[in-house]
Amino acid sequence: MREHFRESIIRVLHQLVQLDSDLILYTVLIVSALIVVDDVLRAIKSKSKKSGLSASTALAINVDGSKRHKGKTYISEIQGISGRPDAVLLESGYFIPVERKAHGNKVRDRHIAQLLVYMRLVEEFEGKRPPYGYLIIGKNSRKVKIYNTSERQDWLSEQLHQMRLIAEDGQKASLKPHPRKCQRCIVQDHCEGSFGIPISDRTDAHLGHHQFRRQIDTL
Repeated sequence: MREHFRESIIRVLHQLVQLDSDLILYTVLIVSALIVVDDVLRAIKSKSKKSGLSASTALAINVDGSKRHKGKTYISEIQGISGRPDAVLLESGYFIPVERKAHGNKVRDRHIAQLLVYMRLVEEFEGKRPPYGYLIIGKNSRKVKIYNTSERQDWLSEQLHQMRLIAEDGQKASLKPHPRKCQRCIVQDHCEGSFGIPISDRTDAHLGHHQFRRQIDTL
């Protein structure tokens, strides 16, 4: 890109030989600004590679006073969990995990759960509980701060407990599908948790889904 700028500058200077000095000065300022922008983008790209983020994501999570910490995989034998955040920021002495979700524009419960797991791992291995983490959502890299509250961690503990009962003890999973997803599912006729079930059961399941959503939204 720098070679392209140099060639552009030479062409512009040749064309400006017969122009007045004010216009020449104005053009030189514009060209200088473009060169500065190019250098800034190169610096961002270099730093984002080290942190494991794309340039657009690195711009989205740029926070005053924050530095990027080299990301790594955390494996906790004590907690029985593991994970690797997309990036870790150092803000005000805290290691802050960052998770990028490029597809979709909504924050899902599973996104929050994943980030909460990262916050547990960061606390164990970095020695300090992160007060929050960042979700970077969608193509526009919308930044969402998720606070690491005790209520959310209690909710995560329950989710992990249920997962272990299913994986280790063979307990049957409790299905809580969303009605709209069932409508597009090609196996709904063969799924006992589908909203293709009788109206009375469907209404109860629908109410249960919204009660669950309200519970999570208040965390």
